[in-house]
Amino acid sequence: MAPFSDDYTLTIRQGPDRAKVADKKDKGRQPSSVICLSDVDLLPERKPVDPPPIVQLHIRDPADPAQNYLQSPYLFMCVNLCPASDEDTTVLDTQASLSGTLVSSLHRLKDVDNLDGGFFVFGDLSVKVEGDYRLRFSLYEMLKTEVVFIKATVSSTFKGMSVSLKDSTARSNILPPVWSGKAFPGMCESTFLSRSFGDQGVRLRIRKEPRSVL
Repeated sequence: MAPFSDDYTLTIRQGPDRAKVADKKDKGRQPSSVICLSDVDLLPERKPVDPPPIVQLHIRDPADPAQNYLQSPYLFMCVNLCPASDEDTTVLDTQASLSGTLVSSLHRLKDVDNLDGGFFVFGDLSVKVEGDYRLRFSLYEMLKTEVVFIKATVSSTFKGMSVSLKDSTARSNILPPVWSGKAFPGMCESTFLSRSFGDQGVRLRIRKEPRSVL
């Protein structure tokens, strides 16, 4: 029997703020499951969305007071790219718009309040096209004979922000939230949530200070 979606709550704890367009020469190139972070840094043209998206799952189940679902290997989440202006959240072609790791299993982690929670983490997700977008996160569960869709949630639009540039005519402009390589202002300092999950073994790129373009 398919799960009742009203019992499932998805909360976007951390959404994307900026992204650098993946260079064409890196399309289709993805780090393997065994690559180390030092090796990933050798791929400078493909930067992950910043900060890495994190979605929390809570299941209302009186029969499971111990929250055993937090260790379920059958729950997983997929991500797709949506136009910012599309109210129907029509997803774009995944192969043409995103690269990196597009599926996350459920992680049982200590939240910032030191309580256990279930989280889907997308630490290696890149965008291939410039523009204003949102991310659509879809929750699925593997049953005995099928994979069922449970529910989805959509992020806020990637935020545009001013960037200090040498060109005075561009300095006051609000650049699009997904930039081409030369216009990209650099990655922000890692959030406290990212640092906390990184300390617990989740593979994330942790930055102590923001990197900016001179």
